Amino acid sequence: RTHHPTTPHRSAMPDRSRSPRGHGDAELILGGPIATELCAQVLQGSRELQDRHNVIPGFAVIEVGDHQYGALLEPMSDVATGPVPLGQINLPHQNYAELKARMAERCGMRSQVLRFSQNVSQEQLMQTISQLVKDPSVHGILLEMPLPPHLDERHLLASIPPWKDAEGFNAHNLGLLHCRWEPKTRPAVAAGILELLFRSNVPMVGKHAVVLGRSRTVGWHIAALLMDQDCTVTVCHSQTPDIPEVVKRADILVACVGRPGFVRGSWLKPGCVVVDAGMNVVSDGKSAASVVGDVCFEEACKVASKITPVPGGVGNSSFAILLRNVLNLARQSLRLTKIGVGPAGPERFRCADTFSFPDIALQVPTVMLPRKGADLTKWSVVACDQYTSQPEYWKSVQDKVGTSPSTLNLIFPEVYLSDDKTNRQIIQGIRDRMYEYDRDGILQAQAPGFVLIDRKTPSVESRKGLVVAIDLEQYDFSRDSQSLIRPTEKTIEDRLPPRMAIREKSSLELPHILMLIDDPDRTVIEPLFAMRDTLEVLYDCELMKDSGHLKGYHVGSRDAVEGVVAALRKLADPARFRERTGAKSSAQPILYAAGDGNHSLATAKRCWEALKRAGAHHTHPARHALVELVNVYDEGMNFEPIHRLVFNVDGEAAIQDFVGFCGEQGWGPARVEWSKVEATGRQHVLHFCVKGKQGTVVVENPGLVLPVATLTTWLDAYGAGHKGVVVDYVHGDEVVHEKTAGPDCLGFLLPGMEKGDLIRTVVKEGVLPKKTFSMGTSDEKRFYFEARRIVNEPAFFKADFFRRGAGLRATQAGEQVGAVRRSAPCAPLRASGRYVHGGRTSCPPGAACVCNVPDASERAQNVAAPPRNNRAGIARAAGAGPPASKDDRGPGSRARRPPGYAGCDGGLEEDFKDGAGGGVVLAAPAARPKWRAADVVGPVR
Repeated sequence: RTHHPTTPHRSAMPDRSRSPRGHGDAELILGGPIATELCAQVLQGSRELQDRHNVIPGFAVIEVGDHQYGALLEPMSDVATGPVPLGQINLPHQNYAELKARMAERCGMRSQVLRFSQNVSQEQLMQTISQLVKDPSVHGILLEMPLPPHLDERHLLASIPPWKDAEGFNAHNLGLLHCRWEPKTRPAVAAGILELLFRSNVPMVGKHAVVLGRSRTVGWHIAALLMDQDCTVTVCHSQTPDIPEVVKRADILVACVGRPGFVRGSWLKPGCVVVDAGMNVVSDGKSAASVVGDVCFEEACKVASKITPVPGGVGNSSFAILLRNVLNLARQSLRLTKIGVGPAGPERFRCADTFSFPDIALQVPTVMLPRKGADLTKWSVVACDQYTSQPEYWKSVQDKVGTSPSTLNLIFPEVYLSDDKTNRQIIQGIRDRMYEYDRDGILQAQAPGFVLIDRKTPSVESRKGLVVAIDLEQYDFSRDSQSLIRPTEKTIEDRLPPRMAIREKSSLELPHILMLIDDPDRTVIEPLFAMRDTLEVLYDCELMKDSGHLKGYHVGSRDAVEGVVAALRKLADPARFRERTGAKSSAQPILYAAGDGNHSLATAKRCWEALKRAGAHHTHPARHALVELVNVYDEGMNFEPIHRLVFNVDGEAAIQDFVGFCGEQGWGPARVEWSKVEATGRQHVLHFCVKGKQGTVVVENPGLVLPVATLTTWLDAYGAGHKGVVVDYVHGDEVVHEKTAGPDCLGFLLPGMEKGDLIRTVVKEGVLPKKTFSMGTSDEKRFYFEARRIVNEPAFFKADFFRRGAGLRATQAGEQVGAVRRSAPCAPLRASGRYVHGGRTSCPPGAACVCNVPDASERAQNVAAPPRNNRAGIARAAGAGPPASKDDRGPGSRARRPPGYAGCDGGLEEDFKDGAGGGVVLAAPAARPKWRAADVVGPVR
């Protein structure tokens, strides 16, 4: 902040009581009301911290000399009195240090000002800071700037550790910020500017923001924060030529150059948003000194749509952010979450105090969703284990998706399972596309929270669910498991390796797992559904192929999360559990039962165990798995019976064998009735069809809970003792009647399962018999939508995730080096005619697929084709064509890169058009008049 002897365009402070449109047409972004709202939240947070944890946030301000700013302090007085009047107190605002301390006290904190003379030594200040760092009652330390010239500002700031850095200037915190990781605290002024934009509903995604000034206190950091909001940012400084021309292109202008009236109204783009962070004291020698900004206020108001006044704008919000930083430092000292700051920027709602609840195996996830503007109908596809005998279904899905972003590119439909080589190629393509979607911002992290699901299917109006993350440490899929999370059916471990091959090195997970909770009183999900009108809508779309409608709500507020946690804890209470299920006193509660997707959950468990053996920390994101909770008593949850057909048997003789078997097991008496009989008491009745006739087997004293379990026990034994017997599982009575009209076929029509029997059976018998029930038809299954990162962020950018196309290719004589497309080997997929090409679902336009090349002559034609489509690389990757030459190298490489590598994550011009990434370009030696996307060499961030 500087003092200037002459007054520029005005000589008095703006009247902060005026109408927002009092000057020109611009709306004023007033920092006072926003700061008051922020301080109210800080006060509430401070009081809660004291009530719940007996901790009062402590704030210490170190001042060297006496920082008097006169008129600068007057606009802060409204904020300094606190959001809630605490009595009439005279506040003589002598300097910034006292003002900040008073504001901290008004917001429920302890504060202290340590004032030193101008000639204090470096050692004395370092010793004072060291004592404050050791004091557990002090959570935030602030060193007032500027310092006298004999003091080393850099070393003094570095002596304040990141966990007590109130102003966010510690090098560690700044490094995290500029690496796009969340620091302990953000720089107060830069974060205050972002808060003003956010709370004034200024759109930032895709906008061009110009930052005037590259100071270490404001400009450098607000540029990083704006980029994190998906702005295109230009930073201007003293060496930038023709600054007015740059400013004219700005949708958002942040001025922080410290020069009064520097920006003229004629520089501005009509309708832009102006944030003036300059505070300059000026005087004409006749009237009192005044405070002005870096922008000509009167001129700017006639052009801009919104503008911050000076004073009364950025300064107020910055003070409030400083106090929020202190509160968050106190919360983090207790391992609680920060308030008001999330992965997507400032948050208006109050998040939960903690995101992990190990006693109920629950975590609040950070889900990733497609960015705004994506076609959500094309994005969401059905679970990969559906339509396994209908490749035409998946081909029609691919035709509908086309080149649009879709979860189809992130999953492996089981209908396409083939030989190991083909599977590996498809899996590598999936990993590449996951990387692209995250890198290119197609998938964007949301604020931590559950997702409330409202799913409409062709048969039900609404099926309610809740997307959460569950702790795999408390999941055991063995038959006699007593864990909190259990399967409902037997896990066939031979089915896990293909799934593990996909997950073990993938960066993201997309769940189709439905976990069932036994909640007859409807205490977990249903209360959220009743308040859904107050929740933020994350997505709302029709599902493809007439499969219904999907709507998701964000559940992230503290009260909502704590309500879910409290309800789940009651369900997991051992006494309540035994009362509800009739379990023995030795039985342990089961809270989550895997309905659909049990093998996917088992795969996640196996992958986590492998990571643990490799030394993964207990906080690794792969420890948890994303699932959807569904109440078994939900009206939209239907358990459809699955009937049995037994082929190659004498039906009547088999029925008599069944009756005898029941007697041998001690379940008798059992009898056959050649009519339809309804069950009474504990009886199991099993209706059968044989040779066009219908009858019933009545078991009086069954030893198992479900009739299907009684039948399956006999069928397994009967099949083992009678060669040639085949059992099939079908839906619908009509099929059973049709097949049993002839000889050698016996059919059983199984009853529907009572919803309350599900958990009781799992508790008593371990797991349900296979094919006990179906949770709806294929078009009622879960559709993929949400994603979650399952690797640590630093590891996400390791070399494994840079396996792109086939690398750079040598050109023909005299030809300029050109763009190289993604070109992982294509492979035909079984019974579909569908191709995968480096993660694409078809070969790039114009490229020749050599997967089914019939003879050497055609291979030669492909090898000789122009390199623009990378046909030679495809041919070599597929085993055809000559070996790679010494020129077949990626940038900086000494050897041939593996297939699928492109050495760069920058996209091509063609890819930018359709939203896809990938490929690498070597710039031609000829001079270019202008930068183009296709001229990039090396990584692009």
